[in-house]
Formats: sequence, C-alpha cells, structure tokens
Amino acid sequence: MKIYMVTDLEGVAGVYTWEDRDDTSRENSERRMRQQRWLAHEVNAAGDGFFRGGATEVLVNDGHGAGYTIDMDCADPRIRVWHGKERPFYCVGLDESCAGLTSVGTHAKAGTPNATLAHTMSRAVRGYWLNGISVGETGYQAFLAGHYGVPFIFCAGEAHACREMEELVPGCVMVPVKVGLSERSSLTWPPARACEMIREGAEEAMRRIGQIEPLKLEGPIVFREQWHEPRFDPENPPAVGRIIDSRTREIEADDMVDLMYKKYGYDREWRVLRM
Repeated sequence: MKIYMVTDLEGVAGVYTWEDRDDTSRENSERRMRQQRWLAHEVNAAGDGFFRGGATEVLVNDGHGAGYTIDMDCADPRIRVWHGKERPFYCVGLDESCAGLTSVGTHAKAGTPNATLAHTMSRAVRGYWLNGISVGETGYQAFLAGHYGVPFIFCAGEAHACREMEELVPGCVMVPVKVGLSERSSLTWPPARACEMIREGAEEAMRRIGQIEPLKLEGPIVFREQWHEPRFDPENPPAVGRIIDSRTREIEADDMVDLMYKKYGYDREWRVLRM
C-alpha cells in the first residue's frame, strides 16, 4: 500500500518566519539547518505512522522552495524522496497506484486571517480557484489526487491549514502542531511533541482509507489565478489561458492532469523510470 506525502516548511512546528535562501549569515544558515531537521523528523514521524498502519511504501515530495528542504541525513531509510528543481511534472509520482495523499508542514492558503506564513505558491499570489472553489496549495494537490481516484487522508501543520483541508475533505485526519496568531507568530508545540502527535495521526489516517472519498472535479475545469500586482499584458497575452485583467488569468482544461500540462508546459511524453 503506497502513501504519497507532500511536504512544506511553513507549517512545521517551531517555524515562524519566512525562509530567506539569499541570506548567508551564520544566524540564518543555522536557522535553516535547524528547520530542515525539524521537517525531517516530522516526515519520519508521519512515515512511521503510515508504516505502522499498513503502508508498504511511502513516497515523499520535498515540496518547499528549491526542493531540498528535508535534511536527508536524518531521513528514515524506509522512505524515498522526490527532490530538486525542474521536475517533469507537478506532484511527480502521484498516480492511481497510491492509496492516499498526505501532507506535512502544511500552511494555510493566501489571505487566511491570522494564519502563520499563509500563502499560495508565492506571496505574490492573491488566490487560486478551481471551478470557483478557492484552494490553497494542498487543496490544489488534493484535487489532482482525486483525478486518479486517490483520497486526501492526512494533514499535519498549522491549525488554519488543517481546518481548511477538513472543510474541503471531511473525515481527513488533522494534526495541528501550531496555531497562527499572525503572519509571523504562532503558539506551537515543541518538535518532539509535534512528532508524537503526527505519528499517532498518521496511523489513524491509515484506518480511514476506504472511508474518505477522493476529491474530484467534473470537467471541463476552469482554473483562475489572481496576483496582487499586475502580471499579464492584455495586449501581449501568454500562450495559454485567457486574460481577465492585468492581475487575473483563467485556463480551461479537460481535467486536472490536462491543467498541469497547460499551466506548466510539461512534456506529455515524459515517464518516470522505475527503480
């Protein structure tokens, strides 16, 4: 039984400020290394819970920033990790062979009041919508999983993000490891306690497989993205999509996979080499 996990950083217990990969100061470097360890421990805890619950394989998508945020020296040897930049597909490896989609280090979507480090893909984005439904990054991924018949079953991260996913997918297991007070503050459990909670929640999520329906959208799908600042030139529009105004674009697609190809320009002929 294969479980697919997407990770992020902003929802990890103890993380309260935006990562700055351009800051080479000793203080910032040490902070980033510490946060990478915290994330690795949360990933390990979730993976252990999934294995205890019956998973035979756990694939982890290192989904934050440049795709090298999990401290691999600390990673559980039973998991495998998709990492790095310029990947050939969004949520590469997620398909109908997976029994469940899960998330660790999850943050709330852009515009969520009081949520710590809330955003959708970029702080420059005001919001994403799928057929009129407002989604953050994790909701976006859950709809992609639903295309393959894969349910979203587990969310660990900031409390506003957990509530967001529970409203979208009733019955999914939520593990709030901190609750946001503002953009850059939260009330958090220490990493050790957060990992205990994640492990227990992940094991419970395995028991709910078969009880949670995949999150599906009927085609055609209309994806809308809106940015805070002008992004599009109506007189020189992008190759894909329809410009609504200088901040807003819509893309129509047959289904979620077709949307990924259209939005990101992936090679439709690419296939992963199994190992």
